Amino acid sequence: MRIGKAAGAGAIVLVASLLGVPGAVAADDTVGLTTTFNDPAGTTAQQDAIRNQLISLVNRTPAGAEINGSMYLFTDGGVSNALISAKNRGVKVKLIVDGDAVADVGENGKATGSEYSTLAAATGLGTDLGADSWVLACPATRGCVGNRNLGGGDDGAINHNKFLLFSKVGSTDNVVFQTSANLTTSQRRNLFNNAVTIPDAGSGLYASYLAYWQDLRTYGASGDGLATYYKTTDAGPYKTYFFPRQEKAGTTYSTDASTDTVVSLLNNVDCASGSTKIRIGMYAFTRSQVADKLVQLKGAGCHVELLHNGEDGNLGSTVQDTIAGRLDYVAKCAGTATDAAGATRDIGIHSKYMLIEGTYLGGANRKLVFTGSHNYTYPNLRSHDETLLKIDNASAYDAFTANFEAIKASPHCTAW
Repeated sequence: MRIGKAAGAGAIVLVASLLGVPGAVAADDTVGLTTTFNDPAGTTAQQDAIRNQLISLVNRTPAGAEINGSMYLFTDGGVSNALISAKNRGVKVKLIVDGDAVADVGENGKATGSEYSTLAAATGLGTDLGADSWVLACPATRGCVGNRNLGGGDDGAINHNKFLLFSKVGSTDNVVFQTSANLTTSQRRNLFNNAVTIPDAGSGLYASYLAYWQDLRTYGASGDGLATYYKTTDAGPYKTYFFPRQEKAGTTYSTDASTDTVVSLLNNVDCASGSTKIRIGMYAFTRSQVADKLVQLKGAGCHVELLHNGEDGNLGSTVQDTIAGRLDYVAKCAGTATDAAGATRDIGIHSKYMLIEGTYLGGANRKLVFTGSHNYTYPNLRSHDETLLKIDNASAYDAFTANFEAIKASPHCTAW
């Protein structure tokens, strides 16, 4: 299987008069660390919160600046139009998408809604990699970097990333936008998602992402890709983890816990105080070693909660059996919402975050967020182009925790 929302929270300094003036800059048009969450069952503005945050960043990018992005699926005409408008006013826009984002018509004969053709046209970004702006599709049979097929029903590597980099937004240099959401309607209307907007502020985070993006471009444009890529970079209060990561020799992709990054992160947690809390909101969770570790931590005194998506197969049967009755709280998110016209749609969770509060790496009272595009599945670890981002910031943690509790309390998630 190739596995690829609460109203916006957080604060950003924005001059209201600039909203309708793409690229306009005022002296106080600065970007702060911002958390954004959508509510798929809320108002249109609440559903579109993440998409609108991204469009705002694009519209506030001045001429001469650069936007470099990597996105799995792209059917959002609003974002597409904003990127093309940015190019037309002198912004250098370079976008990488997965091969799955290219087709106008799917295997079922129905229109996909893909924006690739619009972006690839001469009136869009074009496809000339020597130009100032372009869109690049990763090879159809793999990701841009990752080239591995794990077999057993896996369709092979994809570029599952969901981030955009801005060399300047308003008066702020080097801004990273990382989300769990693909740029599709279903991600806004049917699924809880999250996003963070982070100014580099001398941390080195932007440079870390940009180096990875450049590798996606290099390997995606030529060559055969790589079976393993794994790179990590500390950047002040942040840390990046880029995948795929291969297992050790003599093991298999599904049995080597020592090279499972999430297991390694959980190994840093100390439960002795009895006050450490772990909260996870996750679209897809099939890695048994992560489940085993969560149960172990619960037994050691940590408080462990999980919200997972309710679509068939998104919670692996082994994981389900492992955690059943052994964590403090588990809920399946598979609700429904009815719009004003009486149409009903399914509501689930597509976020990919883990929140740790307590003792971590020997330090007490830590508040950490781990988010990005990384589901807890074997392809996300072993074959896909993926990003996991650590955020060591109490305000961001508090916003994510509020989002977790809001989803948990919603009628869309049922404890089991």
